[in-house]
Amino acid sequence: MRRGFLVVRLLALAVLCGLFTPQVFAQARTPVAAGETPPPVSIDLPFMENLSDVSRDLAGMKERKIPMLLFIHASYCGYCQWVDENFIQPMVNDPAYQGKIIVRRIEIDAEGSILDRDGKEESNRHFADRMGVHLVPVVAFFGPDGKEIGDPINGVTVQDFYPYYFQQGIELAEACAKNPDPEKCIPNEKNGKKKDQRSL
Repeated sequence: MRRGFLVVRLLALAVLCGLFTPQVFAQARTPVAAGETPPPVSIDLPFMENLSDVSRDLAGMKERKIPMLLFIHASYCGYCQWVDENFIQPMVNDPAYQGKIIVRRIEIDAEGSILDRDGKEESNRHFADRMGVHLVPVVAFFGPDGKEIGDPINGVTVQDFYPYYFQQGIELAEACAKNPDPEKCIPNEKNGKKKDQRSL
């Protein structure tokens, strides 16, 4: 009798301290049977941050069926700053993008490093080189499988047309993340032929 009372008091103390929640009790009571898949673990996926862990981002993107907008820029680049201030940063407060896409940034001349999808570390510069980036800014889109969607926006040629290209890229990426269609989702060469997709 006394031992049972002590257990009840310890459990009550644990609940008050936040060590146990109803979810913990529910998970403890419902073990996964052999052959069943366990319930999905929700991956913390910030809306916008520097690219640092490709495999984590891809897992979160697959879980949510959303694409990634990858902004590759440099500290010395005036056009990069223009794209960042007018397009990338305003997305943070725009509910139209929340939960539909994630934004990752790479500053190629910064000291940062990235864990690739195999867990290997590479520098920002090496990552950009591997992606074939020779001028900045670049806005590219990637699906939950890590493959590039559509054509990237390389540089800033005509500022008046940039909003159109930017929005078209986002809409295509969102559609392709949910329903990949090779005819629409694979980047085009300048002569209209399909080219190999880059991959994160």
